[in-house]
Amino acid sequence: MRQAEYPTRISVLYALPAMAAAVPTIPAYVLLPSYYGDDLGLGLAITGVVLLLVRMIDMLTDPVVGWLSDKTGNRKIWTGAGAVIAGIGLWYLFSPPAQPSAIYLLIWASVLFLGWTMFQVPYLAWGADLSGDYKKRTTLTALREGAGLIGIVLAGAIPVLINAPDRAAEIQTLATVTLTLGAVFVALLIWKVPDPVAQHKRTSRSSFGRRNLWATLRLGARSLRDNGLFMRLLAAWMINGLAAGLPAVCFPLFVRYYLELDQDSENILILLYFAAAIIAIPLWVVMAGRIGKHRVWCFAMVMAIVAFAFVPILDAGDFAAFAVICLVTGAALGADLALPPAIQADVDDWDRYRFGVRRTGLLFALWNMTNKLAMALAAGIAFPILGAFGLTDGGDEKTGALVVLVLIYAVIPIVLKAGAIGMMWRFPLDSTHQVAIRRRLSRRND
Repeated sequence: MRQAEYPTRISVLYALPAMAAAVPTIPAYVLLPSYYGDDLGLGLAITGVVLLLVRMIDMLTDPVVGWLSDKTGNRKIWTGAGAVIAGIGLWYLFSPPAQPSAIYLLIWASVLFLGWTMFQVPYLAWGADLSGDYKKRTTLTALREGAGLIGIVLAGAIPVLINAPDRAAEIQTLATVTLTLGAVFVALLIWKVPDPVAQHKRTSRSSFGRRNLWATLRLGARSLRDNGLFMRLLAAWMINGLAAGLPAVCFPLFVRYYLELDQDSENILILLYFAAAIIAIPLWVVMAGRIGKHRVWCFAMVMAIVAFAFVPILDAGDFAAFAVICLVTGAALGADLALPPAIQADVDDWDRYRFGVRRTGLLFALWNMTNKLAMALAAGIAFPILGAFGLTDGGDEKTGALVVLVLIYAVIPIVLKAGAIGMMWRFPLDSTHQVAIRRRLSRRND
């Protein structure tokens, strides 16, 4: 059975929910750890441990959701239910009491991330299902991630526009915007966007969905060892994810304690960072169509490394110089977001051809789980270390803590990105191989 090609408006409607889902990204991944740990007084070490625990628990749900998404053959049910659960968790997590406990953070962060998993895993797999064309798949991924970046920029612009009196008002406003946009865009997604897997479910004769979860995971684990492309890409994604996660969770602390800038400056820098990513995405897409996704991703990581190399020479008050670094690393982020998931979709084609089964949801669950592990390790490593060095204790002697902050924020990410580049530079799955795989899959299904 040949895969239908859908009009551009379907791609746009598919991408729009990513905008709503991305609005709380800055608070959830960048601001929330320091908000609970520093502003609300929970403590950096406790906050880091709780968030690490939440993320570790959260990762266990990814393969379950991925398997259920493949087994039921319906992406819409899971994205809709996940959006509702995530919305409930989001509201409580972003509207905490004056002195929240570690249990409060644990419960509502767990609810948020459970819903997020139920939405995100089938949503990512849904995108891979919509198109099998090498270039169009990159464009579809870029639309989704571009919409997500617009949501992030919106999240960065809202605090500047409303002139929020404090961090609490800022985060609560972002929660309201997220719930409003999510209600509209997710409804349009479920109503208007076709679900190819659900449409073709009756014609499928070979699927992991006929097995139970544990049999699926056992068989999947054995076959994944033979899928070197997936393991190689997953490892590079994990390493680069940690390289991106460390500066992300440390960003507010770096701006506040190293550069000694105020909250307004922090909001402007965040806005510049994500605006640069949006502007750069079309360039990365065009380049990927000409020289290959993996090579362009490597070029972007090199660019980020060069920018991070200038971080250690910054001094307090260097707003302009750090703004340039944010622009360059933000542009590189555009490639990080748009290209690796498109490469993963191509690897899913190879996996289906090699093993004769459709397990897109499960593969993207492992993909999502790896990303979560990277972010969990970022918070779980950085915050306890910085807390142990007394970064937020208020004393005058913080030289050692600031040195450690620079190491975590910039130096370690340079080393990690260099490792990811080494793994991806000669990645063998290019456009020629992907087109051949799709052709063979088409002949097999006809």
